[in-house]
Amino acid sequence: MKVLLGLMKKRISLPASLLEPIPNLEYWQYADRADIFAAIGDSSDELERMLAVLRFSFSKELKFIRARLGKPYNSALGEHFRCSWRLPPIVIDEETGEPVIRTHIHVPIPGEPAYGGQGGSGWTTPVLEQKHGGRTNSEASSIVSTSSKASKKSPGVGLGFKQSNKSSDTISINRAIPGPGDEIEADPDAGVVDSEKVTVVFLCEQVSHHPPISAYWYTCPEKGIEGYGMDQISAKVSGMSVKVGPGSSNQGIFIRIARDGPGQGEEYQITHPSASVNGILKGSYYGTISDQIQITCRGGEKSQTKYRALIDYKDESWIGKPRFLLDGVIYKYTVGNETEEGWTKPKQVPADKVVANIEGSWMKQIKYRLKGQKEWKTLLDLDLLALIPKDVRPIHEQDEHESRKLWDPVTQHLLSKNWGEATKQKQVIEQKQRDRAAARKAKGEEHESRFFEPDWEDGKPRLSAEGKKAIEEELFRRSSAAPPSSAGLASPAV
Repeated sequence: MKVLLGLMKKRISLPASLLEPIPNLEYWQYADRADIFAAIGDSSDELERMLAVLRFSFSKELKFIRARLGKPYNSALGEHFRCSWRLPPIVIDEETGEPVIRTHIHVPIPGEPAYGGQGGSGWTTPVLEQKHGGRTNSEASSIVSTSSKASKKSPGVGLGFKQSNKSSDTISINRAIPGPGDEIEADPDAGVVDSEKVTVVFLCEQVSHHPPISAYWYTCPEKGIEGYGMDQISAKVSGMSVKVGPGSSNQGIFIRIARDGPGQGEEYQITHPSASVNGILKGSYYGTISDQIQITCRGGEKSQTKYRALIDYKDESWIGKPRFLLDGVIYKYTVGNETEEGWTKPKQVPADKVVANIEGSWMKQIKYRLKGQKEWKTLLDLDLLALIPKDVRPIHEQDEHESRKLWDPVTQHLLSKNWGEATKQKQVIEQKQRDRAAARKAKGEEHESRFFEPDWEDGKPRLSAEGKKAIEEELFRRSSAAPPSSAGLASPAV
């Protein structure tokens, strides 16, 4: 353990045997539930949109629940990754006011631990009522009869599982494994009509090596939702764990509603909490989240007040099992009031300012209660959520600096458990990086990012012409329609 902690503390390159077979840029993405991201701007109500942003903020940590924790590959300068999802966004049930999950419901697989998965998680697809975008009864029956034969990844698991969405049954059980590999099952959204599905595209690039910083962009053109930010991680050893938090260039995730209608122009800033890797002594790693986050709405319609949410992730006791608890509030702040905009903890907000309370477990279920009401409603049931696989272009269609192609020699040897050769291939890639850096220095040149403009000091990256083109290409790949105009991919206003 001393060797491992020493390597982490000194930021020395780890041997391949201690790595997970996944590139850093692919691992650190926040759309494990792209269906929740796509639904952020669906409501015409200001408070409901804040609740939708909160759902996304809790879903972006899903990898800490479902996937095995590990160290991904360090990113190379200029490395980039892109992927997409074609899926039905969540909807809010009109009767209960609670979210209906329409794709990739979590089903425990044999031996799956309660938290800190084995590198993947079981999932199935709900067969929905027509009011939630489901197919007719005859279509659904046909799907169940054929898909039951196609469940090949989890033999011996029956189809009798029921999920807590009151409107649905489930069909074949599969397994989603994050990282390189065959992630996409045939017809994963069999219970939903095609007209209900939308496309979400993710693009990121390593724009700095010292310090390591990447820029990223999400978009769902059909819904007019965009997300962007800069990722920089600061890691330090704290006691018997490794604590990871945002670096100085990481100002959080920014979500913008770009479509016409209510909420147009609103931008939500979601700050990041800290995470700790625990269980090092036992050799069984799991993650915990601590500290506070703030979600602040700005822009949109001119108003003297906007919504803001504060969430407090509770520290875990050294004794007993972790509980993964949180609480929080939503309140209205006065625009320009430095005191109200400066609150960082729920307990700082006066009771007369609070419009809703939040509580629960970020591993299980999170509820909210509006001011003046006794009933708690489900904000998000994480027990229902499986990781949604990414759709990534095949290796032969990628260029040499795309993440999966760049690291493929290492990945293949890791998957074969050929640790020695994997380490050699990793060293070859790292040496090429050093050689390129030396060549640039000799010529007096600075690295120029390909997909993002160089101005990101405010934490908000801006797409370059190449970045807009890459997103358009990915959208076109997922659609039979003509490539969309880049007019819908404008960079955020300063």
